[in-house]
Amino acid sequence: MKQGLCLLTLIICAMVVSGCLSPPSPSARGFGDDNFSILTENMEYQIGSTQEKIIVPQGFVTDYASIPWPLGVFGLSPRGTYSRAAILHDFLYWSQVCTRAQSDRLMVLAMKESKVSGITAFLVYHGVNLFGQSSWDQNERERKAGLLRVIPRECLVPRDPNMDWPSYRKLLVWIQKKDPAFRQNPSFCVYGDTTEVPMDAASTGKQSVSRHEPQFYPYNPNQDCSIYKYRSGAY
Repeated sequence: MKQGLCLLTLIICAMVVSGCLSPPSPSARGFGDDNFSILTENMEYQIGSTQEKIIVPQGFVTDYASIPWPLGVFGLSPRGTYSRAAILHDFLYWSQVCTRAQSDRLMVLAMKESKVSGITAFLVYHGVNLFGQSSWDQNERERKAGLLRVIPRECLVPRDPNMDWPSYRKLLVWIQKKDPAFRQNPSFCVYGDTTEVPMDAASTGKQSVSRHEPQFYPYNPNQDCSIYKYRSGAY
């Protein structure tokens, strides 16, 4: 309890004193049931005053599930001022390029820079800390099974506007679409060792931006989604 109160105090104080840059609002399109959304362009988050960027790639599918359902009793829904941080967290939990603890703290940094209230950030952080392990484990199993969460550019728009993500995902796997390669342990992960947004002078000394951008498999124009005839529920 004492440790939790200390973290809450640090979160509130840091939000007051830091002049942070907010993560940009994502451009996203919902599936037919509106339970999942596709990023229609890259979402880039530059961490504090550093030159480090986390890039959530175009085509990433999010359900904002980083906000655990038990937090609903506090009036927190999957959508809110923290939704940009939730998308970032969804991507980090899927790609697992950082440790789980680092991913949770990077979400705190993004919430601070999104001007999320200290109490809300405290609740969300401890919510994912308590309830996030099952999502982390499920994502690991799905990735090992060859499932994807980043839709390749030639498949960004399902031909059936009523298509939901589970059905479309099955189709993409059937036509052998894959996730891009994620570079493990990129340099930005170290900023997830603390919940303090880096704002010191030393962090601005780098000359170039370090971009963690997933490497996609080469685009094959002969395997375009549009050449496959399908309808929802039938493959």
